[in-house]
Amino acid sequence: MTENTQVVKLRLSYFDDFATVAGLLRDSGARRIDSREFVLDRPMTPAQIVALFQLVEHSRQDHGFLTVDVPHLPDMAYWKRHHELDTWWGTVDKKPWLTESAPEGGPSV
Repeated sequence: MTENTQVVKLRLSYFDDFATVAGLLRDSGARRIDSREFVLDRPMTPAQIVALFQLVEHSRQDHGFLTVDVPHLPDMAYWKRHHELDTWWGTVDKKPWLTESAPEGGPSV
């Protein structure tokens, strides 16, 4: 693990659907570090990220059995980049998010 790696810990409490929870954990790339604790500390593919989101959503529907611990966000982490973020966000009139994400050959505004 490199110094820049962000570690996310997943802790499970009681849940009903073992097959779904175990499958989503495996598909997310989570590694087991304790009986009910898993860690995400490696680069993730889009499919792994989708599995993680599905696991979080499934937990919400099943009485919140999942606790996700993410690295602490430093105070003012984005404040120094405020102008850059304003530009990235754009305005409603310019709609830069449409041109940035439009598929090649697709319509752009």
